[in-house]
Amino acid sequence: MVGIYPLIFSLVVLTVFSLLEIFLIRVLNRVWWKHRLVRWGAYFLPLLGIISITIWFSAMYLNHRLLGRISSVVVSASLILLVGLTLSLPISGILNLIHSLLEKRKARKKAIRPGTVDPNRRLFLKGTAAALPLFTIATGTTGVARAFQETRVFLLPMTFDNLPPQLHGFRILHMTDSHLGIYKFLDDIENILVRADTYKPDLILYTGDIADRLSLLPETLDMVVTLKTRHGIFASLGNHEYYRGITNVLRAFDAGRVPLLRSSGILLDINGAKLYIGGADDPRVLRKDNRQFLKTTVSLALEGAPDDAFKIVMTHRPEGFDPAAENNVNLVLAGHTHGSQVGLAGHSVFTPLLPGRYLWGHYAKGNSQMYLSSGIGHWFPFRLGCPPEAPVIELRSRN
Repeated sequence: MVGIYPLIFSLVVLTVFSLLEIFLIRVLNRVWWKHRLVRWGAYFLPLLGIISITIWFSAMYLNHRLLGRISSVVVSASLILLVGLTLSLPISGILNLIHSLLEKRKARKKAIRPGTVDPNRRLFLKGTAAALPLFTIATGTTGVARAFQETRVFLLPMTFDNLPPQLHGFRILHMTDSHLGIYKFLDDIENILVRADTYKPDLILYTGDIADRLSLLPETLDMVVTLKTRHGIFASLGNHEYYRGITNVLRAFDAGRVPLLRSSGILLDINGAKLYIGGADDPRVLRKDNRQFLKTTVSLALEGAPDDAFKIVMTHRPEGFDPAAENNVNLVLAGHTHGSQVGLAGHSVFTPLLPGRYLWGHYAKGNSQMYLSSGIGHWFPFRLGCPPEAPVIELRSRN
């Protein structure tokens, strides 16, 4: 059943962090556990999540979109709040312990000299201990809310050396990772296309993970071609196309009007300039060294590409940028990472922690450039500083 993985994932994570949350409050924050409201809250959040998962599963079975959307949002909010509380409660516990020791020290001394125990310090410790869980709750709620904000459609200029003059100003709408059927639906795609039309894109490139509910894939392909572009639309595969059933995916593309580039490419004539579009296949698996696979599929996608053509490669996995750069590809468009869904100033907050990894934004290597989109959708609705996006890339000549 489509979407069953997020449901199972949510149930497992909810159970683990519910037990941790209750344990951390009872053991490390005993002073809070004495309050009935805190105890009710500690039990209410996991119970709310479990009830919402049950409703979510029922909505999926009954194909009730509105009920499924509401319950999935509640599940995600419960998970995020539980994770945030679990991370903050140990720190709060330490601060509460320090405060408790100060109080015991005060109680042991019947006559305390002025300044021995600073009451402002005790007040600070109590306030900070309480503020941390409240901050995580506020941050988690904000992240869930922003996951449902309107997809950002914007013009993204990219400058290249030796760009054929016919391609100066050429615009490409890049769509990726819409994951339709869980949190994003056809009306979201329609909204993107309406706003993208104001930029008059010449071409649309869709780099995989289109629909998690496969019944929406044919309708999505039909909808995208309604945006009239001079040079059409092309798509490549992502890992979710394999997860949902590659046979049915290929059948949908064969019956539709969107060409699928799978370890293959196509040469376009743009007013006399050669524009080559290649599409890499996806290695399907996550925890594996996929460098050789990506090197092979990128090479196959570039077979037949003229040396004097401006080359674009679609690769769902951003690691495909490395073999593409080795083959002097001018532009790579990728997705898959969702920008890690937490960002700052147009880059993932995890970039400093993961040097050498491609997470979100613009990258360059030699004469090759890549834009790694944060994507339209997600299977876990939390975005903070990393909005869903569908950029319209404008090619510009440095000369």
